Amino acid sequence: NFQEEPTPVVAHRTSPTNLGLYLLSAIAAHDFGWLGTVAAIERLEATLGTMNSLERFRGHFYNWYDTRDLRPLDPKYVSSVDSGNLAGHLIALGQACQDIIDRPLLGPQVLSGIADTILLLRASASAIVDDRRTQTVTRKHLDEALDGLTTALSPVPVTPGDWVTRLTELQARAHNVADIARTLTAERGDSADAELLIWAEALDACIESHARDLDIALPWARLVFGSAVAQDAGTSEQALGSPTIARFFLSFPALADTPDRCETAIHELTTLRARLATDSAARSAGLTRIDAIIESLARSAEASGALIRRLSTLVQLTKTMFDAMDFGFLFDPARKLFSIGYRVSDNSLDPSSYDLLASEARLTSFIAIAKGDVPSTHWFHLGRALTPVDRGSALVSWSGSMFEYLMPALVMRSPSGSLLGQTYHLIVRRQRKYGTERGVPWGVSESAYNARDLELTYQYSNFGVPGLGLKRGLSEDVVVAPYATALAAMIDPEAAAKNFVRLAEAGASSRYGFYEALDYTATRVPEDQRVAIVRAYMAHHQGMSLVALANVLYEGVMRARFHAEPRMQATELVLQERTPPDVLAARPRVEEVRAVANVRDLVPPVLRRFTSPHDATPGVHLLSNGRYVVMVTTAGSGYSHWSDLAVTRWCDDPPR
Repeated sequence: NFQEEPTPVVAHRTSPTNLGLYLLSAIAAHDFGWLGTVAAIERLEATLGTMNSLERFRGHFYNWYDTRDLRPLDPKYVSSVDSGNLAGHLIALGQACQDIIDRPLLGPQVLSGIADTILLLRASASAIVDDRRTQTVTRKHLDEALDGLTTALSPVPVTPGDWVTRLTELQARAHNVADIARTLTAERGDSADAELLIWAEALDACIESHARDLDIALPWARLVFGSAVAQDAGTSEQALGSPTIARFFLSFPALADTPDRCETAIHELTTLRARLATDSAARSAGLTRIDAIIESLARSAEASGALIRRLSTLVQLTKTMFDAMDFGFLFDPARKLFSIGYRVSDNSLDPSSYDLLASEARLTSFIAIAKGDVPSTHWFHLGRALTPVDRGSALVSWSGSMFEYLMPALVMRSPSGSLLGQTYHLIVRRQRKYGTERGVPWGVSESAYNARDLELTYQYSNFGVPGLGLKRGLSEDVVVAPYATALAAMIDPEAAAKNFVRLAEAGASSRYGFYEALDYTATRVPEDQRVAIVRAYMAHHQGMSLVALANVLYEGVMRARFHAEPRMQATELVLQERTPPDVLAARPRVEEVRAVANVRDLVPPVLRRFTSPHDATPGVHLLSNGRYVVMVTTAGSGYSHWSDLAVTRWCDDPPR
């Protein structure tokens, strides 16, 4: 994670969940068109290669690694939920790599990704005020350049020739935008890391990334369409070869088909060249051009084949890592539940277990059953206590957080009408209502909050909605995490979009996206302020947000990839479970739910200081939760009672 205040600090550690979410984030960036195929492959190869070199235990990655020297952090621990997250993400990643093989390198998502970057560049430019008359360039020049770039995004190219023309134009326009941004930044005296310049360079890099894909996998495209083909070649047949070749050049093949189609085109062009060579009227320039096209087709076949092999290697590596994870030793056969984790130092399971269906460990349970590492009966040993929400019933979780309910939904389906599907919709509705009750943006989940240790590092804890969780004290904190809204977008995207706007208005949005949290808890909010902004970014929360939004905008693409794996398909039946019609509803911590309306009127604690135990009237402080009572005086005496039992009896003050 990265913390901005009091000084920028990066926490140099990572976990299996972080690793899995980074891998899916790279795929999501490719899906969104922010990253080209070759660049995405390079990122995945680098990360998976490093992961493959890490020390592991029975195929599992340890809970924490130092990112500087790659050693596991002590005490060595295998977390059941982290391993399940990584395993599920590896399955989705493997299918994503196969999807890349099975589709064309360039598509509508490329232009969408460029458009996204333009919008971010415009947002950063809107903060610049045109207040100088002597500038070489102005905001107006930048706006005009961006308008031209935006216009050039339409319509979507169809043929390789269209893509060559479009990307060439976009490259030129993006270079112009970057030059304007550099000049504007320099003249204003802004630092080299000014946000305007960063997004201008990101726009340039985005377009270059896609152009690189075209040049590596289809080098013939610029040769055939990059100049006036027919000027020296007499006829279209001489320019493009036979009708078979013409069809090849005028269509965009899937990556998997490219090598074979190149070989077919080479054969056709070779035949055409031999025929033209016997024609005395054939120009040598035409033959030379055909030779150049044949050579570029050969390079295309080789490069495309290399990309396919690299992607296939990634697919195999994800399967190898997944299959190596043995979940059996994390399972408690007596309780038929997963332990929280395994302590490697003393070779023992953690005594605590995940015993609720509404838990982030649900994905671990599903995967372990699918792999055959644990019996399917384990699924039905998970607690299914229900609590009333509106006119329905939702599963009870430990802390009532969005993370527990929706983290597994990043890759795991919840069929319509199922117990899980109904729970998802009801808890999002309850989260929204809870935000209204508190008068704050909605979205509560585990996160950092506005309390710091001696090194001024933000602390981290579970937060949730009273009535949904079993944990005591949920009503005492009001901490809103923007990533919870991103998770909820998978269930109610319209409400989530409105809440994102509200979060931004509250100050939650900054340079790297949304901050970790907004802490509205009265005792932790600075004087004369309504909210304390937790100015940090957690890698796994940012990753969850990106993957969740990919699911929203691409119709559950990560879930589709996960469930494409045959073993996952074979286990889907357990997800079809319906809500029982006749079941007693639980109401966890009902007293906290009733108290929520009064929380906004909390009075900050009064600080009292006593400098002497000899005052005529002793100072007294009483603490109680209704059953246990403690009293202490300024002289050090006091008592404690549990109900009617005296734990420590009252004694008079010694000084008196």
